[in-house]
Amino acid sequence: MAMGQSYSAGKPTDFPEGQIVARSLGGQDLILVRIKGQLLCFLDQCAHQPVKLSEFGEMRDGVLVCHAHGGGFDLQRGGLVLCGPPRDPLKKFECHESQAESFVIIG
Repeated sequence: MAMGQSYSAGKPTDFPEGQIVARSLGGQDLILVRIKGQLLCFLDQCAHQPVKLSEFGEMRDGVLVCHAHGGGFDLQRGGLVLCGPPRDPLKKFECHESQAESFVIIG
């Protein structure tokens, strides 16, 4: 399996608990969300319609709700669909952090 490239997304403090943060890294538009201390990263696009979750999404108790059509995604379970109309989970990217920097692996 080929390893992806690691991109700096910012400092850990740039990602407050429960807030959606948009970043463009490695040619991808992404959202990063910290839930229960863990930084998670997904493609900034609803799995149902090509709308940006950074613009149309809202966090509600660990669930990302897309206001375009009301789809809900469980980010702690890999972007799993909780309620439709989306059928597919969000595209997830691996994250890792040091005390000074947060990284996303793409590729």
